[in-house]
This record gives sequence, structure tokens and C-alpha cells, in this order.
Amino acid sequence: MSSIKKTLIILFVAMGLTSCGVLTQVAQIANFVNCKFNFNSVDQIQMLGVNLSKGMTKSDLNAAQLLSLANAITNRKLPVTFNVNVGVNNPNNIPASMTKMDYIISLNGKEVVSTTLNKSVSVGANSSSVVSIPVTTDLFQLFSGESAEAILNLAFKLAGAKSDPVNVGLKVKPYVSINGQQLAYPDFISMNKVLN
Repeated sequence: MSSIKKTLIILFVAMGLTSCGVLTQVAQIANFVNCKFNFNSVDQIQMLGVNLSKGMTKSDLNAAQLLSLANAITNRKLPVTFNVNVGVNNPNNIPASMTKMDYIISLNGKEVVSTTLNKSVSVGANSSSVVSIPVTTDLFQLFSGESAEAILNLAFKLAGAKSDPVNVGLKVKPYVSINGQQLAYPDFISMNKVLN
């Protein structure tokens, strides 16, 4: 048994949580220690309200979209939204559960967002699940020192276009609720994916 798992169990027992239902919750929570988290994909990319389909480039935009893009470049504002999909593999013989998750996402080493996903997740015994984490940012604000071309390349790279690689970093910290108390996983779980 890992030291983190032992610490969690000792903490819960010290709190006097001995009912059968609570012990089941403790086991499901402790199982998150053994779960494997991996960075699956980035999808549902929108730039200026335009859905960027896989492999799309600037040349695929129509005249109205190009005009909006030109205005965005002039005003140095390029809002984008996308989802980062995290795979959670539970190798345990009982489910693993969490009530919410703190997360930090970065692009090429620059923090994009640091917030909380208030969503319960349960991963069945010996199975996997995917958690989608929504991201909203403005690439011009985030990369203010970069050229417009480099920023546009980054936006289209998220959609799979050929350009310089983009390093997407992700840190997650799961939480569980026991008797109304939110308890956090001891540390952030770090993942990284390079979009080539």
C-alpha cells in the first residue's frame, strides 16, 4: 500500500469516519491514488466563434471569417475555447470517485487557466473514463510578445494543422467529499503532451 494511500486512510479513521458507507467512500477515494491519468487530446476548438475542424488552416476560412480575423489581429484580441481531454484508468477492483478537480493548463510554458472543474467523476472498477476540461483564453493576451503569425499558428496547431509543435501542460488535483468536507489529493498530478 502506498504511503499516500496509508495517509488518506489514517486521516479518515482519525476523523472518526467508521460507518460502512463512509469506509466504502474512503476506499473509492484512496483508489484515485492508483489511477493512471493521461493526456488524451484537445478538441472542440473555437476561434472567434469559428469551429476549427481537424487540420484546418487559415486558407480554409471564408471571406467573412478572414475579415473577423483581420480585425482581431488589428485589435490584438484572439479569443479561443477548447477542451482538454484527460483519460483516467482505474486498475482497481472497486470504483474510484472524486467530487471536483482543480486544474492548471499551460501552452508552451505559459499558464492559460487555473481554476476548478466542479463535476463529480466516478470511474468503474477495472475501466477507464475521459474527463473533458473546458478552456477559454485570449491568445494575444497570453502571448503578448509574440508575432500575430506565431499566435495564429498556435491556434490552428491546436486543431491539428502543420506548424511548430505546441506543448500543452496539464496539472490536476482531485477532491472528494466526506461528511460535507472537501478533501484534496495530496499533490497535483502533472501531464504533458506535445502537439507535433
